[in-house]
Amino acid sequence: MFKYKISYFEAMEDISIVEYKEVDLSNSMLVVAFPTVGLVSSIAGRFIIDSLKLDEIGAIVSKNFMPATVIHKSIPSPPVRIYTGNKVCGPDGTCEQITVIISEFMPPMDTIMLLGDTILEWSDKKGCKPIVALEGTHAVGDIKKQELQVLGVGSNPKMKSILKKHKIMETQEGMITGVTGVLLFRGVLMKHDVLCLLAEAHASYPDSRAAGNLLDKLDIMLPGIKIDPKPLYKEAKEIEKNIRKFLEQSKPTAPSMPPIPHSMYG
Repeated sequence: MFKYKISYFEAMEDISIVEYKEVDLSNSMLVVAFPTVGLVSSIAGRFIIDSLKLDEIGAIVSKNFMPATVIHKSIPSPPVRIYTGNKVCGPDGTCEQITVIISEFMPPMDTIMLLGDTILEWSDKKGCKPIVALEGTHAVGDIKKQELQVLGVGSNPKMKSILKKHKIMETQEGMITGVTGVLLFRGVLMKHDVLCLLAEAHASYPDSRAAGNLLDKLDIMLPGIKIDPKPLYKEAKEIEKNIRKFLEQSKPTAPSMPPIPHSMYG
């Protein structure tokens, strides 16, 4: 399902992972950031990539993905990209690298199951663990008058204990759709360490405040990363502006997109 050192066009018949260079990721934590409610995952993922100066090492490609190029710091890249860098991280501080899979656009619904399976298979082969999926979820009530929460879901007792250790409330009931939903239930079936962090967010626009809350919680969980909380919200707003720009620029040339899948809680 994933391939090494193949041409972009050879990969286009299916969902495939193209590595620009082969990197040993056997002791890497994998962060997955696909956009859902408030685009908080994309904003947070971009912040991690920029603040830690991670290198782009590959992409996930498919003929069914949006025909678009993301340009960041004058470099054109596919919509779904893979970055990595050396950094002590992981909930228990045992990882020596952090790898991020990020996209500003949600892949089509009929590709999400295969996409989630491809990411899990690739992470197994590369030896990445744990997987930390970043998500946004609808805030309940008047979010202008309340403190937005960050909730968590773990695929097994080990991941649940991490949430408890860092005093992150577990989601008791609900549904998570999209790539994160696939990663969680496949993680249970495959006995893979998968942790999902969900930031309550405003659904109608990119929510940098919610992304900031998510990153603030990551800073507590992953002390080796050392995310500076002071400029965090300001930088998140800049990233939010860039993502807004991507979305606006894609409208004239991109085909209409289905509604973005989101997390639902009762």
